[in-house]
Amino acid sequence: MVERRKYKRLEVPLPLRMKLLGTAESAQGVKVFTRNVSLDGLLIEAQVFLENDILLIQKGEGPVKLDPFLVSNEKLIELDIKIPPDAKMAKATGRVIWYYLGSRGESYYFRAGISLEKMGVEDEKRWANFIRTTV
Repeated sequence: MVERRKYKRLEVPLPLRMKLLGTAESAQGVKVFTRNVSLDGLLIEAQVFLENDILLIQKGEGPVKLDPFLVSNEKLIELDIKIPPDAKMAKATGRVIWYYLGSRGESYYFRAGISLEKMGVEDEKRWANFIRTTV
């Protein structure tokens, strides 16, 4: 298997909020965690549950349907990422490159690889500094 990644991945669970742009379904965003991150992307994972034959991701006050995210390949996602050590939020726009829906016994999970496409100058500097100093 050929490794195509340009940057080393850091196994770090960072909290973030993601919102699928262009849909009302995720208007408030969904809270998830990263499994790993790199300078140009991240892997997120969310717990998913089945209710009345609908797959849902739990968010702050209530669940959000998973369906829009399952068909979000190549769609833009707005991200608010808590960057250590100060846990300040960084805003970014990313693109879903791939996703996977899996199960562990009776529970489900959703993973998505997201390519970071746009970040403000200051947020990008903080992100790059975090990645470089954590390696």
